[in-house]
Amino acid sequence: MFVGTYRHRIDAKGRVSVPATFRKGLPEGSIVAFGPDGRLMIWPPDEWRAQEERYRRTSDTPAEERHLIRVIFGNARPFELDAQGRLLLAPEHRTFANMQDTAVFTGVGNVVEVAGEHTWDADSIGLDAASFTELHDRVNQRGAAAQPSPA
Repeated sequence: MFVGTYRHRIDAKGRVSVPATFRKGLPEGSIVAFGPDGRLMIWPPDEWRAQEERYRRTSDTPAEERHLIRVIFGNARPFELDAQGRLLLAPEHRTFANMQDTAVFTGVGNVVEVAGEHTWDADSIGLDAASFTELHDRVNQRGAAAQPSPA
């Protein structure tokens, strides 16, 4: 399970150190791909395959499926680290995720998100205790409503 948030500088060549705690959980065959909300996602191989299947099952039309698969797979890259544990971020990945000089790695359970520092800060700035509680309660209410009632 991936948890925690880490900020790392991106060097002039587009390389960024991946937090050691995340490197341990990302085996060979992991994938870096576009994700929602202007973020990159680093998927372990099993999660990548499961996500691909979800994309295929949940598209409304074959054209929508083809388009999403084309965009996701066409912009995905193998998760490869150099000897110093750095990931080379492709230019299109840096542009998509609005990364200038700092990448923010966030563990979100089964995958790792990578965002530009400005994106991360903009999302986090208004989240005080009351806002968090409101969001938490809304999500939990939806989750409780989706649960089958006991017999």
